[in-house]
Amino acid sequence: MARPSKELPRTATHRPAIKRRRFRHDELIAVDLFSGFGGLTEGIKRAGFTTIMAANHNPYKVQVHEANHPEAEHWIADLVNPDAADYHSARDLPPADLLVAGVSCVNHSLANTIKAYAEGLTLFDLDDPDYEARVTRSERDRATANCVLQYAAKHRPRLILVECTTQLSSWGPALPGRPKVGDGSTYRWWLSQFDLLGYNHTVLYLNSQFFGVPQSRDRGYWVFVDKLLPMPDLEHRPMSRCHGCDRDVEAVWTWKTGMTPTGTVTYGKQYNYRCPSCRREVIPPMTPSLHALDLSDLGKRIGDRDKPLKETTLARAERCRQRFASFPAVLMPAKGVHGTERLLGQPLATQTSQQETALLAAGAVFAAHRHNGDGKNIALPMDTVTSTHEKAVLLALDNYQGGPRGAGTPLPTQVGSETLALVSSGILPYRQNTVPTMHAEAMPTVTSDQIPGLLTAAGWYKQNGSSATETAPHPLTDPLGTITAHDTTALLMAEWHASLRDLPLDDCYFRMLGPHEIGRGCGFDVPFQGHRGTFKVWGAARDQVNGYGNAVSPQVGTWIGERLRAVLHRTEAAA
Repeated sequence: MARPSKELPRTATHRPAIKRRRFRHDELIAVDLFSGFGGLTEGIKRAGFTTIMAANHNPYKVQVHEANHPEAEHWIADLVNPDAADYHSARDLPPADLLVAGVSCVNHSLANTIKAYAEGLTLFDLDDPDYEARVTRSERDRATANCVLQYAAKHRPRLILVECTTQLSSWGPALPGRPKVGDGSTYRWWLSQFDLLGYNHTVLYLNSQFFGVPQSRDRGYWVFVDKLLPMPDLEHRPMSRCHGCDRDVEAVWTWKTGMTPTGTVTYGKQYNYRCPSCRREVIPPMTPSLHALDLSDLGKRIGDRDKPLKETTLARAERCRQRFASFPAVLMPAKGVHGTERLLGQPLATQTSQQETALLAAGAVFAAHRHNGDGKNIALPMDTVTSTHEKAVLLALDNYQGGPRGAGTPLPTQVGSETLALVSSGILPYRQNTVPTMHAEAMPTVTSDQIPGLLTAAGWYKQNGSSATETAPHPLTDPLGTITAHDTTALLMAEWHASLRDLPLDDCYFRMLGPHEIGRGCGFDVPFQGHRGTFKVWGAARDQVNGYGNAVSPQVGTWIGERLRAVLHRTEAAA
């Protein structure tokens, strides 16, 4: 008597391409595993690759990906667990020139547990009895990296790009006495298998804020290249200003401390950028959070909210405004005891899958940034701050006692130079030929190559003074310096009626960042303030934020993809 089949009915769903594809004979094609919202798909598309197949287990994310990449076929399937009803093997996906995969980082990233997040701790510092029950799940999530190995063994793509949190490198059995930290042995085995398959590899640790994304987002990128091909140039060398050499240089990525036991690698702690000549640390250009924020909506007055804020949230708001009292608006963590407040001139903090950043404002604000006399309202996106385009922001508080200054009010400033300093009530200098440096307490020493902003509400400074004395800011009570045909004296004026510290907390405005702001903060071209945008998304705010928080920054994918594509073109040209 035949045994009954125990095989479950398969529910994996194949979705044909919506848009009919027409391929050229020389087109480079790609497959995207764990495609999510399609950050990597979009990135490599800009680099010249066409994704023909994308796979993800989440139907909503597949539908969003499908709407933005209708030329690709899709699988809604579990690629990891063969016992799952919706399992579909990565081996059965079509061959391609490039395989990209944003492998799962849910359980081995520092943002894992809700409990750890609520207590302001990392996963590795948390005393959580429930963690051991999740170890198997964690190892299974890491096994998404093995799907890349399975695909490579079957189809041998010439190029592979894997993205994950940097903690992937700690994949392995727990270290003695540290049950939440792996020893990295499984990770090293994983890399060795690619070597046996005929691939060379390199590992990149990059922060999205240096690629035109208004978010500080550290991630690891693993690039595997067929040994028959030359290795691509993947050295990230952003043009940066070296004040030691007094010139723009191609900055060199440099370790500071080396890898940590947890695998954490973050900019400023484990690595930085240095001048190739004098080895002095330099700061590459970065994009401020203003680029993503919609400041035409400051939220609701705290005292007028139907549902009062929690005491813990009010305490964080109070801490923020006491720390940054001279700024009319700040970004603050809204769901953690510990967190990093951000000024609007800084990139956003790393976005996770949760809606967790709030805007705290004193009232209506306005701003402008200026290059050769052009200004913009604060409600408009700010351009990338670079070492060659001197831009800055003017922030002004409401006159909450005498009526607010409208967001469209022209900048009340007369400037006789191309460089407009970043003005607050007195603590944020702007330096010529470099990015702004945030200072929450005191003005740094002024040297002859630094053009500081005003430290008072009104005053003047020389753009091209020959000494620290001449370039230092002056109040209006000081006599003007010598006026020449080459250096310009600038006059800046602003009226300040209150500081954030002086305003009662109930009179401050508070709101969570919206999904469209989070999307822009993650590098997606989301519709924004009249800009139609190209990225299509819908659904509940929670689902949108989850999709953005787990996505790869498209701009980084483009940068890497262009270098991978160059390798194939050079090889074909030489053939």
